[in-house]
This record gives sequence, C-alpha cells and structure tokens, in this order.
Amino acid sequence: MRHSGNSQNRNGFDLALIDLLPVLWQRRGTVALVFAAVLVMAALIIPRWVPTYHSVVEIGFVTDGDDAPLDGIGIAQHLETRMAELRGNEVLATALSVLRGDGVEIASEGAKREGDEDRAIGILRSRIDVARVGNASVIEVRASDADPLQSQKILSAVIDSYLWQRENARKQGLRARLSETSDQLLAANLRLETAETALADWQQAAGFVEGDESRLMLDRIYELNAALELARRDMEHARLMAEAKVDANTNAQSVDALLALPPVANHEMVRKLAGQYDDVRRHHAALDQRYGPKHPAMIAVTGELETVRRHLDEAVMLAARQIELDLQQAQKQYEVIRNQRDAWQIKLSARHDRAQGQAFLLRAVELARSEADMLGRQEQELRIGLAAFQADVMVIQAATLPEAAEFPARRDLWMAAVLVALFAAIVAGMLRHYFDQAIHDNGDLEDQFGIPLFARTPQIDAPGANAVLMEEAVGHLAVLINILARTRGDVDRAHVTCIGSAVPGEGKSRLARDLATGFVAAGMKTLLLDGDLRHPAGWGTGLKMADLTTVLTGDAMAGDAIHHGENGVSFDYIGARAPVPGSLATGVLQTGLADVLDHLRGSYDRIVIDSPPVLSVADAVLLMGVADARLLILRRGYSKRRDIRDAISQLHAAGLKPDGLVLGAARVRPAYGRMNATRAEGI
Repeated sequence: MRHSGNSQNRNGFDLALIDLLPVLWQRRGTVALVFAAVLVMAALIIPRWVPTYHSVVEIGFVTDGDDAPLDGIGIAQHLETRMAELRGNEVLATALSVLRGDGVEIASEGAKREGDEDRAIGILRSRIDVARVGNASVIEVRASDADPLQSQKILSAVIDSYLWQRENARKQGLRARLSETSDQLLAANLRLETAETALADWQQAAGFVEGDESRLMLDRIYELNAALELARRDMEHARLMAEAKVDANTNAQSVDALLALPPVANHEMVRKLAGQYDDVRRHHAALDQRYGPKHPAMIAVTGELETVRRHLDEAVMLAARQIELDLQQAQKQYEVIRNQRDAWQIKLSARHDRAQGQAFLLRAVELARSEADMLGRQEQELRIGLAAFQADVMVIQAATLPEAAEFPARRDLWMAAVLVALFAAIVAGMLRHYFDQAIHDNGDLEDQFGIPLFARTPQIDAPGANAVLMEEAVGHLAVLINILARTRGDVDRAHVTCIGSAVPGEGKSRLARDLATGFVAAGMKTLLLDGDLRHPAGWGTGLKMADLTTVLTGDAMAGDAIHHGENGVSFDYIGARAPVPGSLATGVLQTGLADVLDHLRGSYDRIVIDSPPVLSVADAVLLMGVADARLLILRRGYSKRRDIRDAISQLHAAGLKPDGLVLGAARVRPAYGRMNATRAEGI
C-alpha cells in the first residue's frame, strides 16, 4: 500500500468544531432517536434506584490510667480495637434486639422464619461504617439505609448498645476485682489471727524475750569484727615490715636498706639525724672542691660527718628493733579482740537459740498484718472507684436525621442521564455522518458521481479466495475496455488504460495487475506501466540498470527497461527501480512521458498504467491525460464520497473525466454457471 502525508488526513474523520452544529442538524433524526432512547432507558432504570441515607454520630474516648497509650501508634491501635468492638457480634446482636423491639427488621422475612441470626448481624454490619476523625481520639460512625428515619434508629440502637456494653464490661471488671480483693482480705485476716494466737501461746510458755538485747549484742559483735579487721591489717603490716627488716640485715648495706623502710624512715630521731647528715655531707662536698683533704677545715668537717653517721646508724638500729616490738604488740592486740568477739558470739548464739521461736512468730505476725492492711486499702479504693464510676466513652454528636440522600441521588442520576443522552446523541450523529461519507455497495454510485460503474471486484482476504469471482469481474472489465478501444482508439496502436484512485489503499495497483493479466488471457500483448515514481511497486526489477526513470530522462531506451513476463507473470512491466523525490518525478513525467508512450504503443496491444493517488500528487493528472481510458477505483467501506468528489473535481479542472468506476472489496455475488458456482463455493 502506498502512503502520502496529505492523504492521511483525508482518510480520517476530519470534522471541524464549527461544522458540528450543521452536521447534527443534518442528522437530527438520528440525534433525536438516540437521545430519546437513552432517556427511555434511564426512565426504566432510575426509578429502580434506591437512594441511600447516612446517619452520623461522633464518639470520643477518654483514655486514662493503665488504659492510656503512650504514643501515636498506641492511640491508633487503641482506637482500632474500640472500632472493632463497636462492629462486633455482641454489640450488633444487642442492637438487633433493640431494633426488633422498635419494629425494625434488618433481615428478610425468610431469614426471620429460619432464625438466621448470623445473616442479620452480617447485614447490619454491612450498613455500619466506622472511621477515625483526624488524629484525635474520636471516631465517626455512619449507618446507611433507604429510609432516613430507619438509618437514625439503626445508628442509635448500635451506639446505645455499645455504650451500655462498654460501661457494663468496665463495671463488671471493677466488681470482679472488688470481690477478689475482699476474699483475699478475709484470708489475710484469718492468717493474722492465727499468727497472733501462736505468738501469744509461745510467749506464755517460754517467757518474753527482749528484742533490743539481741540487737545490742549483734551491734557489739559487729564493732568487734570491725576492730578485729583493723588489728589484722596492723598485724599484717607489722609482719611485712619485720620481714623487710630481716632482708635488710642480710644485705651488705643494711643501714641504707633499713632507711628505705617506712617505719624507720618516719622515725622522728632517724628523720632528724638523716636531715643533719645530708646537710653535713653537702657542706663536706662543697669544702672538698675548695680545699684538699689535709686542710684543717676538711679534717673538722670529715670528723663531724663520721660522728653524725654513727649517730644515724644507732638511731636506725633502734628504729628497726621497734619494728619487732610493734609486731608483737599487733599480734597481742589481734588475739585480745578475737577472743572478745568469740565470747560475744557464743552469748548471742545461746540467746538466739532461746529467742528464735519468738522472732519467727513476730515476723509472721508482721507479714500478715502488712498484707491485711494493703488489701484493706485496695478494697477501699475499689469501692470508691465503683461508687464514682465514669464511662470512658462520650457521645460528641448525637445520631442525626439525614435530610438528603447521599450521592448519587435520583436528581443526580437524572442529570447524568441527560448528559449521557446528549453525549450519545452527538456521538451517534457524528458516527452516522462519518459512515455516510463512506462508499457502500448500494448501487447508487452512478447517480452520485455521474460516472458509470464498470465492475465490482470482490474482497480478497486470503490467497486463492474468491479467485473465480475476481476472474469474472476483471474479465468483465477487460471486455468493456476492449469495446472502448474499438470505438475510440486506433486499432493499429496500443490502447492505454490508466487506473487511479483518490487516496492510497484503495487497491488500484492490484487491479492494474489483474487487468493486465486479463488482457494477456484474451490473447493481447500487454504492458503494465508503473507510473508512481515516488512509491514504485518494483515488480520484476531484476538486475537491469535501466528503468522508467532513465527512459523518461533519455538516458536509456524503452526496450532496455522493459521486464518481460516471468515467474508466472505473463505481461511485460516497466517501472522505476527506486523512488524519485519531490518535483523531479513530476518533471520527468511531464517532459518525457508522451514520447515514451508513443514509442510503446507500437509494440503492444494494451498498456495498463498504475498511477499515484489523484489527491496526493499531480502525477496522476499527467498519467490520466495521456490515457485512452480512465478508471477510478473505489473501495467499499474505505473510500469517502468527499475524497471521490475532490478527485473528480481535480480531473475536471484539467479537462479530464473518468470513463468509469470500479468498486473494490464489494460483497460477493454467486458465480455464473453451474461449474463456476461449484468452484466459487469451494474457494
């Protein structure tokens, strides 16, 4: 199929907005019929529409105490749980009982007779919608029904049932906790009474034991343990010093080693003599740098240094002996404190054995009294809470009586029906106008265009389909053209038939080939000339370099560009090997077509020209002008009357008139003759 940019817009339904009103007025019968039909359908459907009324109530939740969520997610989960409870089976079953008491039935009579309570609850649940209002602890409850008053009754019954059930559940929880606490308090009082009786019996049998005495004895033992720990530390420190002294005595420099011990170094006399010794030694070192060893000053200082050193050694040895004395004293102190602690422990153990029974009974009485006091306080708090009970749900907005039905109401449906009817009427008018522009197989083509109809070719959907009918149609067309050739043309020269169309896709190229085949079947030497240089079909190009373009420009002879029949094609063919752009194609046809065609007329009996669409390019007018017979092909259901009239007008402007019309893709008619009819049915 050949395409053209201009022809694409012509094939579509090109209708400007300004043309809409004239078109609708022209098709006013169709428009009125469709408009009325849609409104009649709406009149049959809309009365069956049952409007829906919504009654709305808002409920707020007060969350406090242990029931209070900590964050936004907790609040959302809290509300989801409450909304699920509101649409639960218990609430809805109670609401159904209330509604039946008011004469409102949710389920059908059949369900009522069968006792299908679950189905009634399901129907009621489907009419209840619960949603959260913003981020607050508030929910909105809607009830839907065809009756506004009944929707309000349904919602009121559900809300009342939920509030009663919620309050009853919370009170039951408080009552259960109060009953449990009272039972526990009674048991605790019995245990306290038993413990006090046992303590009184023991004291009467064993005598009363003062509790402070044990505490004082235990405090004394704790003090002795602390003193014993200090004595142990002192003894260990003295032992370490004694061991260090022994190690220092075994050393060659025992005095210096003993000076490193803290008890020796911290001794008052040792510290004083050590400071004096350091002063004299520094003075000795200073004089040693100034005088020699035999100087009188050096001799005096040296004697003083030895005297101080001797006194320091004596003080160190005295301090070292004190270490042993300290160790002995620490050991004695440790033994004394330990003996005192052991004596007190023996006394406490003896007293503990005597007072163990009383302590156990006192502890049991104390625990029982504490438990009884705690349970008494809990019981009092629960009684106060039950007396001052407040519900955690409050109705913010009571159930409203809906004044208007929810969208869509019947008025809305009627408005929509009018708009749909208007839209459908406009679409129907435009479609009717569109399809009325197409060519149909109704036999009035000659009256419409003033051109006789030469042939009707069938639709070819598959190779070989309707071959007999196509052969008959093309043969009929070939006979008519032969008659025209004998009456109009020169019998010694080839008769030229040009086949054109208004727009691409109407089947002119196939008809040209079939007509050429029909001429050959009649015993005529036939040439098929492809005049569409812009979009050549390219049949039988082979390997020849010459083509119609080179022949028209004078660069080759016509005989060199002709491709003789081969591969089942019985006619000769000449055409362009490649597309020729723009105005160049029109130029070569205008300058060389007449000469080439005059040359070819002497070599053939029939010449069939396949031209481009008339409305696409001017080449078709040139090709039609040199032809002896001009055929315009139409395609049923595809070609438009407007395009056909425009094409005929262009030919008339050039002084040309088509000799006949050929209707393609026509409805199949039975083949003539018994044999042909059988063949047609088998195709």
